[in-house]
Amino acid sequence: MDLKKLLQPFKLEKNLYKKPMTLVFPKEALPPVENYRGRQLLNIETCVGCGMCSRVCPNDAIVMVEFNDKKCPQIHLGKCCFCGLCAENCPTGALEMTSEIFIAGYDRSFALYDPEKLSKSE
Repeated sequence: MDLKKLLQPFKLEKNLYKKPMTLVFPKEALPPVENYRGRQLLNIETCVGCGMCSRVCPNDAIVMVEFNDKKCPQIHLGKCCFCGLCAENCPTGALEMTSEIFIAGYDRSFALYDPEKLSKSE
């Protein structure tokens, strides 16, 4: 009989005493990796309503809506691919990508971020 096959069950024993990899989410979470692009953050004061973000969005996730007597972006995060083109092409830098990774909800309405919701960091 082959000695390797005979000793193979003992290899499993080395993992028996290691700490498990499972995390108790959301109490415990792994930190985001460097340069991770999470959801967008909007600075309403610097937004001029040019609509450049909505024009460059490859998934048509951004729509310009009326907010405080000017047009501001409304983003549907369910359609967003988090490419960062909207933030890169914003002429005033009003849109920026955050490292916020926890975007979840119980119904589809959570994914629609109006200008007011976009301007708040969670």
